[in-house]
Amino acid sequence: MTSRRSTLVSDLATNLKRRGLLNGHSHLLLAVSGGADSVALLVALNALKPSMGLELTVAHLDHQLRGAEARSDAAFVGALSRKLKVACVTGRRDVRRLARRKHLSIEMAAREARYHFLQQTALKQGASVVVTAHNADDQAETVLLRLARGCGPAGLGGIRWRVRLSDLLPGVRDTGLEVIRPLLDRSRVEIEAFLHQQGQTWREDASNASVAFLRNRVRHELLPLLETRLNPKIRTALWRTADILSEEEVWLDQMADVSLRSCADADGRLERSALTALPPPLGRRVIRKWLMASALPVESMDWSLAERVGALAADACGSRAVDLPGPWRVVRRYGFLAVVASRSAPEPFRVVLTRVGETLLPEQGLRILIERRPGVVRERGASPGVLPATASLSAKAVGRRRLYVRCPRPGDRIQPYGMRGSKKLQDILVDAKLPAEQRGELPLLECGGEIAWIPGYRIAHGFRVEDEESPALHIRIERL
Repeated sequence: MTSRRSTLVSDLATNLKRRGLLNGHSHLLLAVSGGADSVALLVALNALKPSMGLELTVAHLDHQLRGAEARSDAAFVGALSRKLKVACVTGRRDVRRLARRKHLSIEMAAREARYHFLQQTALKQGASVVVTAHNADDQAETVLLRLARGCGPAGLGGIRWRVRLSDLLPGVRDTGLEVIRPLLDRSRVEIEAFLHQQGQTWREDASNASVAFLRNRVRHELLPLLETRLNPKIRTALWRTADILSEEEVWLDQMADVSLRSCADADGRLERSALTALPPPLGRRVIRKWLMASALPVESMDWSLAERVGALAADACGSRAVDLPGPWRVVRRYGFLAVVASRSAPEPFRVVLTRVGETLLPEQGLRILIERRPGVVRERGASPGVLPATASLSAKAVGRRRLYVRCPRPGDRIQPYGMRGSKKLQDILVDAKLPAEQRGELPLLECGGEIAWIPGYRIAHGFRVEDEESPALHIRIERL
């Protein structure tokens, strides 16, 4: 390997200084896959190590997707690190299992596993910054992919020179760890030329040639077409556009941070009136930052998603929820928006109760106790569905009819105790502000085809106990 200092090494040093990427950091954790980009990053930073006073640690992750080929990559990275006398940490993650468990694509699961590994390794090794080998070609591909998907200036800003790692891993604790990309203005051609000049080999991932992946189709088909038919310097044009927008994005992002703090409450919900009062461009940014803070991956963000959530806040989308990628959804609850876990519709249930004694409903997680004796339980419920709850029903009104516990049905009505007429169950639940996704699981007591009791609310007027001496059924319903 030649010792001559190359242009790429000089440019790397310039980027680190002029853009303030090190910002006082000296112990760098390098993400090295074994491919040309990351190998060039390692070799170039190792050349700068003495003059810049750097300490380097290499991190390599096997995603367990490519079998023996991936193990060979790990062996190559380990051997190169030893040759350069740089510490190396390797790890393995079952990405396919992670993708199944979290309902993610393989690409998104691999990305999440990779950044978790880098964060854990950096903290354990005492590194204060993570360095990745994203380059100008990666930037051009990213801008085209985001443009095709639909996004605003934030998306078209592409890959940033520096970013907090917690912004790449939504929902995790912010440790202050940063990720920097000092090769972001160098092309893949320049990087490979540098490696040839140094006599340094690298590993080729066979999957990078497969056009089954969208990014590879952009790399191998779309960009070459644009170079020949539109602009031979299209990669440079896309990179420059992203660089300009990225700088402006930093300033706009600060404005969105301030607005998000003014719109969010202590529980992390967005106040609808505060959100809809913002100018639409700022509102979309606030929504995007809020969703990222609620664990939505950054790759899932696009213009249409922010628009749909904005329409939900404005009560203009005709529904009360917006589905998000993965097991999440945004729900509108009166004056607020909240991110909740998606749940499939509960199975309908209707179970006959033991007349006196205990009935268990394991699937619903309920326990119902019935005791027959005179008297009245005068317990005022907190709200429909709040358990445990207790009530007394007239044994005379029940008579020989069976008692059931069941889920709500469309059109359910009840004449609450103390009221003259009947009232829709739906109106009662809305007035009580019971979230829509919880209403299908509300247990109701039925007798003779009528709702006799809404636990946590009231009994029906027709099942009231006349006085303390009248025979009564005392019913308690609680969670298992």
